[in-house]
Amino acid sequence: MEAYRNSDPAPPQIMAGSPPTLILPRIDWDRPPWNRWAFQHIREILPTVEVWRGHGHRRKLPRAERDLDALLVTDSEGQQTTLAGLLDETYTDGFLVIKDGAVVYERYFNGMSERSLHLSQSMAKSVTGMTFGVLAGRGVVDPARLVTDYLPELATTGWAGARVQHVLDMTPAFASRKSMLTTTRISARSTSPRGGNQYRQAPIPGFAGRRMCGSSSYS
Repeated sequence: MEAYRNSDPAPPQIMAGSPPTLILPRIDWDRPPWNRWAFQHIREILPTVEVWRGHGHRRKLPRAERDLDALLVTDSEGQQTTLAGLLDETYTDGFLVIKDGAVVYERYFNGMSERSLHLSQSMAKSVTGMTFGVLAGRGVVDPARLVTDYLPELATTGWAGARVQHVLDMTPAFASRKSMLTTTRISARSTSPRGGNQYRQAPIPGFAGRRMCGSSSYS
């Protein structure tokens, strides 16, 4: 079974039926074509934790919708295409454009809706970084302070000594009990629905026997 685009004919349903006829391989849940199902069903295959929105009121965004389907953009090969074509090419599940505080463009594909839960992956880091930037700009938090200044319960963990800026940059490191090679390597793995597992490895001088925190692509 190949990875399928949103414009392709409906493929066999993954994990559908009892018993299901097409079963997700646990080791390949984040690889194509399985990730097209798994990214919207992550709580069914891996432990997850809810991120609570807090006591504050949710803000209902105003809408100033425009049809951007025909907007000309550049695709991954450097060729001109439409926004609708790009979303299809990139196996997009959901896409939202907000301008001046209003929703301009909102599209869902692959069975997703505005109420669907979806694995956020590195998008969560972008949202967290922007939120922290706002708080730092208001003087609420200081990236130069130690993590333990805000979370003292981490004083006896590997986060002791790390500054908030280190965490934002994903650069804190802690000694690993696990025996490792004298040269640590970082692997960047492609999990694009287009397929193919691509690995790029490079030695990291000065990090022998230490693990970097924060990146799921570490090996």
